[in-house]
Amino acid sequence: MSSSYSCLILLIDLDGTLTDTANPYFKPMKDGLIETDLSKVPIIAGAIEFINDQKSKGNIPIITSDSHPKYVKKIANEIFKIDFIYLTDKPNIEKTVEQYKQLKNNNSFLPELSEKDNFIVIGDSWLDIEFGRKFNFITIFTTFYTPTHIEERDGIGQDWKPLKSGPTFYADSFLEVSNIIQNPNDNLLCLEAEFKSFSSVKSVKFKTDKYPNRFIIYRALARQNNGECDKFAIADKYFQIGNPNRTQEFLNTLSSGISNYVKYICSNKKYSWDIFTFVTDKESTIPQNKMKEIFDKVDTEIPKHQIFIWKNNLTSSIRNCPDYSHRKDFVKENVNIIDGIDLKDKSIIIIDDQFTTGATASEITRKLTDKGAKNIFFIALFYYINTVYSRTCPNCGEQLLIKINRKNGNKFLSCVLPQYGGKGCGRTESI
Repeated sequence: MSSSYSCLILLIDLDGTLTDTANPYFKPMKDGLIETDLSKVPIIAGAIEFINDQKSKGNIPIITSDSHPKYVKKIANEIFKIDFIYLTDKPNIEKTVEQYKQLKNNNSFLPELSEKDNFIVIGDSWLDIEFGRKFNFITIFTTFYTPTHIEERDGIGQDWKPLKSGPTFYADSFLEVSNIIQNPNDNLLCLEAEFKSFSSVKSVKFKTDKYPNRFIIYRALARQNNGECDKFAIADKYFQIGNPNRTQEFLNTLSSGISNYVKYICSNKKYSWDIFTFVTDKESTIPQNKMKEIFDKVDTEIPKHQIFIWKNNLTSSIRNCPDYSHRKDFVKENVNIIDGIDLKDKSIIIIDDQFTTGATASEITRKLTDKGAKNIFFIALFYYINTVYSRTCPNCGEQLLIKINRKNGNKFLSCVLPQYGGKGCGRTESI
């Protein structure tokens, strides 16, 4: 990971990342209400070895925890022997900024927080990821344990919430975390790597529905973000899909990434695929044949067929639907399978431009299974992630939102006016 310093700062969460203490049983310790008994604190397998290995490589792990200082200090000092930041109040960053400055006063070699390439946030909840995004740091979402309960605030036990927080990377073990730190470009999401001139077949794994004799898989190849994010996010590229002036270079890069991912799917010889298709655009879509032009450029040996068609003269849009249920109904009523296409027992790979609520994906796959399709692999090029703010307008104090000029793809900060859904004064700043 390129850096102006020789070391990386790993801001690593404690509970659920280094210690298996996400269970409510440990809350009195974490809140400092009872003495921390280290003999009762389970360490996640490989955690100590990971910390020691990173220190041996010259990197600096710092525990960054929401828990009480008595609890965090004892574990940091006696088990991991590293510095720590406590009561962080994630996803807010103010307390971390304050305590990091204190650490830097004692260790002048530490980089400034503005040196964004020197920092990685590692954690097991959406709070960690959105905390990292507010700094514009790279983030790694970890799944080192099996949740035994659902916790609303931390998103523990909820698959959807961490996905929507938009981490840069995903890791199931400390070995994977080490590999990401050592080889970040190989672990980027497929399209995010492609637009950085790297190659990857990584995707966001939304879900896999398994049935006795078939399956439906949902994946996404890049993030579409509003607000702060890390340097690998490519929201501007998503808006280029719908840009009438999009370039052939852009289309070639996009289709190259999709082609690589489809080839990766086909490399599993256990399954064969009969049809490669796409979610078509309405007649009124600008540019016309927005998705078809991308679809035609994808390099695959799977037979290509257009399966879907929108109703003629449709003036409304799925973007105007307020929620998942209304979006699903909109697709159900207005998208049809072309007459005469035999889908019985056919295995199908389908691409679409965006995954927002999942309504389109759900209804499209239902239409296919109703026609007898067997295995379905639904690929969204981008998926919409939560908006994260970190800066405020100097004029009115409202949150500044990163916006993207749809004509040229340039990013800018906007204090969004009320008529556009905000509460701001209309100030804009170039990025």
